[in-house]
Amino acid sequence: MTSELSFSNDKFYDLTATIANGQTDSGVIDLSGLELVGFFIPSNFTATSITIKAASSAGGTFVTAQDGYGSDYSITVGASKYVPIHNFNVIAGLRFIKLTAGATQTPSDAIITLALRAL
Repeated sequence: MTSELSFSNDKFYDLTATIANGQTDSGVIDLSGLELVGFFIPSNFTATSITIKAASSAGGTFVTAQDGYGSDYSITVGASKYVPIHNFNVIAGLRFIKLTAGATQTPSDAIITLALRAL
């Protein structure tokens, strides 16, 4: 049985995604053995939504994840907020992802911290 003293959660908040000034997409994020459960949105994030793009390899072609009903899976976000993933079926099993902001990031880079859990 795991107790809170033996639980190691240090790896669950160390992945970040940077959306550079003037851009909408983050770099590639390798979730390798982890599942995305939410985002810590920084105070300088200027968009109000995030979509997730996925590929079968880090160098593959990234496509927008859909909700299973033909619509792009979009998450409403706000600056200085924690935003949980509300439909795990959409992102289940994804390893290589990119985050796409709903608007161009300005005037500085936004570093989004990912909340993760072990698979």
